Amino acid sequence: MCKSFITNCGLIALFAVAVSGCQILGGGPSDKDLVNATMGDWKAALIAHDMDKLMENYSESYLNTQGGNKASVRDFISGAIEQGYLENTKVNLETAKVTIKDDKANVAPVQVISDGGDYVLEFKLQKEEAGWLIVFSQMQ
Repeated sequence: MCKSFITNCGLIALFAVAVSGCQILGGGPSDKDLVNATMGDWKAALIAHDMDKLMENYSESYLNTQGGNKASVRDFISGAIEQGYLENTKVNLETAKVTIKDDKANVAPVQVISDGGDYVLEFKLQKEEAGWLIVFSQMQ
């Protein structure tokens, strides 16, 4: 009886670890992977001109050096799309360096090439409840 109980408890614990995706054992994605995923989502949404998806990558606390907030970024990018500046957009994330310290990350340089010109951007992200989100960006 006791041996059976211990065996069942062991099987239940093994099952719980397997179902949780081995998060306890460090099998989940790293912060760098999560930052790269956010930037990959940002890239795909920008290229697709999908403003709703694009804005999911920005924090509600986003600010830039000109005092712009999340709403002003949406207006700016929407205007650039409407005027054709973001046609044929390509984004190079391969050369961007990701540095992470605690709950903050820096991603740069990010090169954006489109009909509107070539730009090099820097992004700062912060780990929030919703994940790693963009809290700052600027042209370098």
